Amino acid sequence: MMRIEATPHKLHLFFCTNTRENGDKSCGDTPDTALLAEQLKKRFKEAKLPIRISRTACLGPCAQGPNIMCYPQQVWFQDAHVEDLDAIDAQVRKILASGSAG
Repeated sequence: MMRIEATPHKLHLFFCTNTRENGDKSCGDTPDTALLAEQLKKRFKEAKLPIRISRTACLGPCAQGPNIMCYPQQVWFQDAHVEDLDAIDAQVRKILASGSAG
């Protein structure tokens, strides 16, 4: 029987790593979000923060990508690249500490 449990994660980041089989461009076609996911997962795990990192298929707004979606805080990191690592890290920690996107 299905159980419903509370998640231990206060914040969940979804990193678009989508590639389209038909060859059409996708914001996940660059290595940036996969590298960001890997590096941020390592940082947040070392800091023992209640953050979940998931690689995902298309998040929708490819034209503004590469995209990272932060839930449940309803925040998008758009046009995200490896050089944004420290800025994303700082913003995620700020969101986690405040409990909101503000």
